[in-house]
Amino acid sequence: MQPEQSLGKYFDALYQIVMRISGSLELDEVLGYLTEETAKAVDVRASSVRLLDASGTLLEMKAVHGLSDSYLNKGPVQVERSHVDQQILSGQATQLVDVTSDTSFQYPEEARREGIVSLASVPLIAHAKPIGVLRVYSGERRTFADADMRFLVAVADLAALCIENARLYEGAKQSYEDTMNVLWGKEPKE
Repeated sequence: MQPEQSLGKYFDALYQIVMRISGSLELDEVLGYLTEETAKAVDVRASSVRLLDASGTLLEMKAVHGLSDSYLNKGPVQVERSHVDQQILSGQATQLVDVTSDTSFQYPEEARREGIVSLASVPLIAHAKPIGVLRVYSGERRTFADADMRFLVAVADLAALCIENARLYEGAKQSYEDTMNVLWGKEPKE
């Protein structure tokens, strides 16, 4: 694909993602759409968003497009055991040309069975802190171009903004409900 064509495709995908994000506070729906559009735009078989759990030790699947249930159930992504995720969460966009032979990847055998060869990952950063990882998976050996990586960073920035907005909305909604419960003499939810 010509660079101008891929840039046009990326602008179109970003526009569609922004329109969906601005029209909904339903995080699962928005991230599901985001992973699907990202996979299509970068021309890969799958895409996912994983978020750090409360302890900061696990990356939990939040949205996925194109991966099988057996791959998704392979086991937890433990940050301390995943050198590639440590690198990403330190703020570096990363790509692996062959995950089946790269020692920094936590589940190479499961990736081989899934038909995953290459991947690219970028951090989700909110308020200067890592909150998760956006990853795309290719079934073919691939080196992602600079334009691909810049597009993924832009999508990750949008995803992080969406996640933070949804968290703020949920917090505000819970505060409102707690306040109303106190006013009406009900016990607040924990």
